[in-house]
Amino acid sequence: MPHFSYSSIFTLGPAGTFSDEAAHRIDVSHSKIKYVKSFAEAALMLSTEADSAAVLPIENSVAGIVAPVQDLLITEGLVIVAEINLPVRYTLLVNDALEKVSTHFAHPQASEQTSKFTAKHLPESHVEFSNSNIDSGLRFIDASQQGKSAAAIVPASFAEKYPDSIHATDIQDYKSNTTRFIVVEKEKEGIRWDLTQQKTSLFIEFEDDRAGLLYNLLSIFNRYGINMCRLESRPSKDTPWFYVFYIDFSNNQNSQQCIEALGISPFRCKVLGSYSLIRS
Repeated sequence: MPHFSYSSIFTLGPAGTFSDEAAHRIDVSHSKIKYVKSFAEAALMLSTEADSAAVLPIENSVAGIVAPVQDLLITEGLVIVAEINLPVRYTLLVNDALEKVSTHFAHPQASEQTSKFTAKHLPESHVEFSNSNIDSGLRFIDASQQGKSAAAIVPASFAEKYPDSIHATDIQDYKSNTTRFIVVEKEKEGIRWDLTQQKTSLFIEFEDDRAGLLYNLLSIFNRYGINMCRLESRPSKDTPWFYVFYIDFSNNQNSQQCIEALGISPFRCKVLGSYSLIRS
C-alpha cells in the first residue's frame, strides 16, 4: 500500500458516507478527516492547508464519470496520487408494511443506482431526495420517531446500526456496482512523475479542429504499445463546441517515451498524476 502522511484529508460528509469510507482506506493514523459539503469545497480547501489531500469520487462502474470532479482537476490544479475502488452496497430501511410506505428518502445517485428495485418494490412511493446517503438515514430515523411511515435507501454500513428496520440488502441494480475514488493533492512545482506506478492520467487539449486529430492522438499510444483504460471527452470551458480529452492508461516501459511524444505533438498535454491502487 502507498504510504501517505497528511495533516488533513477532506472528503464529502457527513461521517459514514461512501466518501468517508474511502478516505478511511488511507492510513489516517496521523491525519484528521474533515468533512465538506461539496466536491468544489474539498478542492478549494487544499489551498488553505499545507500537507493536505482530498478523497473524491471520479467514476462509478454503472453511472460513469463524475464530471464535476474531473473538471476540478484542471480548474483547481490538482494531481492524483492514488485511487481507491469501493464496492457500493445499498440497503432498504422501512418502518411499516411496504405497501403503506408513500415516501422514501434517497440521495439522487442512490436512487438512480437502485431504480429497478424501487420500481418493483416501491412503485407508489414518492422519493424525497437527500443531501447525502447518511442524510437519507437520518431523515428516516426522524420520520420513524414522529410515527410516520417511511423508507430509506442507505449504505449497508449505516443500516447495520438499525437491524430491526432492514427490509432488503444489496438492492443496487448491479451487484458489482463499484465507485472509483481518487486521492488528490494540490499540484507542486517541479513534480516528477513515477511511471513505475500502475496508471497515469492525462489531460489533452487540441490547438485546432481538423480531421484526423483523434486518430493522430490514438496512434501515439498504439506506437508505444500502451493500453488506454479510459478515454473521456468533455466540453472545453474556454471555447464553445470544442472538446478536451481525459485519458487513463496503464504504465509500461514505454510510458516516458509516449509522454515525450505527446509533448511535441500538436496537442496540449498535461499529466494529472501517476499512481497506484490502494488495496484494502
